[in-house]
Amino acid sequence: MEHDPKKLAALTAAAVAAELAYDQGFVDGISVGQAVGFVAGVTSLKAALSDGLRHGSPECGKALESLKRLGIGDK
Repeated sequence: MEHDPKKLAALTAAAVAAELAYDQGFVDGISVGQAVGFVAGVTSLKAALSDGLRHGSPECGKALESLKRLGIGDK
């Protein structure tokens, strides 16, 4: 069986390109997951912040305003 160096080089280049694409997709997926997790975590705190505001906590009010500025709070 004869090995053609051009075919071997092309297969190697394709394998490297596939691995880079996979790695980039993995990194992109992690970034999206972190963003979704952050928004879900902050959203779960909104009820507690609202309750704190009702009980007179100015810090909870500031936190809710920050969420609105970030676009996470209620519109």
